[in-house]
Formats: sequence, C-alpha cells, structure tokens
Amino acid sequence: MKKELLECLAKKAHTQISNLRLVPHLKWAALRDLYCMKHKEQYPLKEWGEAVSYLLGCTVTFNSYEEITNSLKPFSLGWE
Repeated sequence: MKKELLECLAKKAHTQISNLRLVPHLKWAALRDLYCMKHKEQYPLKEWGEAVSYLLGCTVTFNSYEEITNSLKPFSLGWE
C-alpha cells in the first residue's frame, strides 16, 4: 500500500499514521482534511481508497475524484 496520502495527513497532524486511525479526534480531522484537500488528482484513486479504508477500518473504493468528495462530505459538516 502506498502511504503518501496518509503520511501527508500524519505530518499535518504532527503524529504517526497509526494515531490517525486510533485516536478519534485525529481520525475525524484527517477525514475532514481529505474532504477539503484541493487537487485530489495528485494521488491515484487506489491510494485514496486505501487511505480512507485504513482510517475507517472497512473497505472503500472510489471510481472518480467526484465520488471522493461526495463520500467524504459528511465528515466536513459543521466545519465549512
């Protein structure tokens, strides 16, 4: 699994990748950051699916970048 996207999130949160999944407030912040990320196309769809799957603990796949935005929108509520 490529981890560049997760590494970017961990660096932004000043933590380790594993904490993004284990610490609830870091997980929700990471998912919100993914939703807000500009230029989502800089990472392949497969990596997006792997990153979100890792954070949520279930299998997630994306077929388009628009689908990423639509799927992650609930994590942005109250922050826009």
